[in-house]
Amino acid sequence: MLKLEVQDQVATVLLDRPPVNAVDDAFLDKFDAILDEIKTVNPALVVVKGSGRHFSAGGDIKQMVSALETEDFTRLDGFARRIQNAYFAWEQLPMPTVAVLTGAVTGGGLELALACDLRISAANAKIGFPEVRIGLLPAGGGTQRLTRLIGRGQAMRLILTGELIGGTEAQTLGLVEWCVEHEDLDAQLAHVTSMLLEVAGPAQPAIKRCINRYGTGDGYAGELFEQKALHVSKEAEQRLRAFVAER
Repeated sequence: MLKLEVQDQVATVLLDRPPVNAVDDAFLDKFDAILDEIKTVNPALVVVKGSGRHFSAGGDIKQMVSALETEDFTRLDGFARRIQNAYFAWEQLPMPTVAVLTGAVTGGGLELALACDLRISAANAKIGFPEVRIGLLPAGGGTQRLTRLIGRGQAMRLILTGELIGGTEAQTLGLVEWCVEHEDLDAQLAHVTSMLLEVAGPAQPAIKRCINRYGTGDGYAGELFEQKALHVSKEAEQRLRAFVAER
């Protein structure tokens, strides 16, 4: 269902629930367990990708229909809350997180991608929030993170219409950071991984904490607080000395 592999300071989470890696309660149980494993291992970088053709098509429609047929609305409400809580916990991981987007990246699948720090998309990926087509909305953090990432107007466009866009347009909108042809994904991921690992250290978690404070009113104070802590770190001293010595 979900698999975790750790190699050379990189933890890779593979979404493996064919055919479209849909999210259900069992999926979230495993997701929570993998989050705990990642915190224990404490890698320098986490990558999440889908097995097969797709990243994830989002919530399991069969599970949702079953709850509707029995009018188990409490279960539906709890499922949305579980997704929101799981992706919030993912967003709070201290190390950089990278999503590799292929095939269907929709609904709860896109919400997971948005909870990552960086996104690499295949040009032929299909990305969006189709929830409005079934009378719902992206309640796993989708309305908030997409608006923060691409602005109110474009977020309204995609969520209100349920439109799906490709990787190229997603990059133009700022929804993904890199877009390449599908066959070039592995090479692009290796390049991004190399860049992140080259500068891995205490500055990256501090940067994440500062950026996550954006819009809260605490961002500027957070920068000074984090920078003060970094000033006395051995890594900052070593990197500064090396930088000066090179010049």
